[in-house]
Amino acid sequence: MAGDSANSPGAQMPAPFARTSLPGRVVFGDGALAQLAGELDQRGLKRAMLIVGSGDGQLADQGAAVLGDRVQRHWDEVRQHVPLELADRACAGATAAGADVLVTIGGGSTTGLGKAVAVATGLPLAVVPTTYAGSEMTPIYGLTSKNDKRTARDPRALPAIVVYDPQLLVTLPPAVVGPSGMNALAHCAEALWAGNADPVTDAIALDGVRRLREHLAAAYASDDAAARGQVLVAACLAGMALGTVGTSLHHALCHLLGGMFDSPHAETHAIVLSYAVGYLQPAVPEAAQRLAQAMDASESTLSKSIWSLGQSVGTPPGLRSIGISEDQLSSATQAALAKSLPSPRQLDYDGLYQALHAAWAGQPPD
Repeated sequence: MAGDSANSPGAQMPAPFARTSLPGRVVFGDGALAQLAGELDQRGLKRAMLIVGSGDGQLADQGAAVLGDRVQRHWDEVRQHVPLELADRACAGATAAGADVLVTIGGGSTTGLGKAVAVATGLPLAVVPTTYAGSEMTPIYGLTSKNDKRTARDPRALPAIVVYDPQLLVTLPPAVVGPSGMNALAHCAEALWAGNADPVTDAIALDGVRRLREHLAAAYASDDAAARGQVLVAACLAGMALGTVGTSLHHALCHLLGGMFDSPHAETHAIVLSYAVGYLQPAVPEAAQRLAQAMDASESTLSKSIWSLGQSVGTPPGLRSIGISEDQLSSATQAALAKSLPSPRQLDYDGLYQALHAAWAGQPPD
């Protein structure tokens, strides 16, 4: 009987939760870039500042061709970690151009600059991602000043329109595909144990993990648009999950390293992920169990399975390979404790230093 099954032995009442779903429109499809102009027109947006990095001339040409005379200015100076002075100049550029919308086409650094300008000016933001950063689905943005990167949440940083076009990622080099995809995996994992985690977000994040486990290696090994499209959906899910529930230790630690040592964003996230999971796993056993199931791994091999996937898709061999010295690990650990980075496990110097040192050496996690 239905009444009996509703009280079946072994069932547990879900923990209470409250969530706010983030607004915004997502358009996904092969060739979806062509729909961007129509999306702007529907909102009465006519004067765009197009933000595309100077190294992405083909993307700039494609964006200009689609937007036509809506482009009032092309801003091509983009740098990782979004220096504050660069954001200030870009804000002035948007104001001088009389822009009523910001349009970014590019990776996480390009999106990040657009977000910073959107927060400062109040202009709506349309984003066309060309990597798997996932930040286009979050209201989180960051600025760096004097080797200190600070992140914040602001509804003005959440793009009003996100256009996903797998064709734009077909030419993405494997060296970018792998670490960028692992960065998406990090977002999915961290969403499971962030402070505001909930079962709806869990389902989104775990689907992202499964897609990455199944398709990232193929997307890395070839330019197959279908595989890269699957990873792009995973990146969308990852950003949606993390943007809803917030960040935790892995994200905060990688931003700390990036701000202090100017380490490359995606590569830092990719390298640190398995060690951060290993450090946190004792404090989040249920979330780690769900993550292990999605990774098709046992709980005891979870960190190693993440590390192995990373190695198979070109994750650099340790923080030492991206310019961080062994001598800098102590100051990074001390800074993490001093800043009280968000963590479900109480931070301790010895344990965190050990995890960072393993990540520096690139050795397989225990």
